[in-house]
Amino acid sequence: MMRFPARLLVGTLLAAAPPLGVFAQPSGPVVLGVAAPLSGPSDILGRQAVAGATRAAGDAGATVVEADTGCTADGGRKAADDFIAAKASVAVGFLCAVALEAALPKLTEAGIPVIDVGVRAARILRQREKDGALVWRLAPGSTAEAEALARTVRERWSTAPFALVDDGTPFSRDLADNVRRLLEESGLRPALTETYRPAEEKQFPLARRIQQSGVTRVLFLGARSDVAIILRDAAELGLTIEAMGGESLLDAADAVPLAPGTTAVVSGFDVDWAPSETAPEDEGYARVARTGAEIAIGAARRATQEGRALPDVLNAETFVTTSGLVRFQGDGTTDVVPFRAYRWDGARFVAEPEG
Repeated sequence: MMRFPARLLVGTLLAAAPPLGVFAQPSGPVVLGVAAPLSGPSDILGRQAVAGATRAAGDAGATVVEADTGCTADGGRKAADDFIAAKASVAVGFLCAVALEAALPKLTEAGIPVIDVGVRAARILRQREKDGALVWRLAPGSTAEAEALARTVRERWSTAPFALVDDGTPFSRDLADNVRRLLEESGLRPALTETYRPAEEKQFPLARRIQQSGVTRVLFLGARSDVAIILRDAAELGLTIEAMGGESLLDAADAVPLAPGTTAVVSGFDVDWAPSETAPEDEGYARVARTGAEIAIGAARRATQEGRALPDVLNAETFVTTSGLVRFQGDGTTDVVPFRAYRWDGARFVAEPEG
């Protein structure tokens, strides 16, 4: 990502306070804790996060302590213990809510701030407000995906019938309900709504119902593997679907390939993004983790140089990062990971032109 749109400038930038970045000369060692799932089904994403944070630390001469959360509460508590033992200045990462919730009490008690790059749950911010948890969030908010999907449907399908299809799981049903509500507020209603049984080898009944409805534009809220099967079976019936989905389309590929042209509306950066079996330092979560690490290291050095509390620095300063200038709002949030549309070209998701 080498182009940074103006929307990455968050909050009011104070001219009297020069931006703070990791490019300042170090005044002492900074130990950066990096927490991510490095085992289990999310390990690819975890390795992306570690790669990005490690790159930032290497550029700035900071020390990295990695911790595998495994996306579990026990993993979160173990990560907190590891960071406390290593005398970490600040922690970055945490892609799973259960791990972050378990780690926060220990890290807050130890005075170690956390910059969250993946957890969107609103209850994390309630911990900050209610219990004084030392957490700042780079991840999008809990409603961001629904808002982005509804906005894209309005932009592309406002004059044509479309279907809303989900897999019936709690997450997908909640997402579908929120998307439907947002669309109805702007006067749009899906011409067809359907729920399917996930993890089936064939989806011909659903494909036939879509075909019989006459709708050819479908917003799918379900796993990538299921969407691929539905599109395959629809094609076998002679039906071509203009398919759109959310971030679940970034799941690892399964036996059935995803149909080229499928659009994923996801939170990413202005780069091509495709899941893979490696963790290139500019892929997926590497970008936001690198940004978080740059903020963490810069804030830790500023706190040491000026004799200030690290949380005060995070709350008050503007940071220079490879994602542009970033400033946290009063609730500890910011927006450096905008949602945009990516199109599957048969090999990877490629960012669609904006505007």
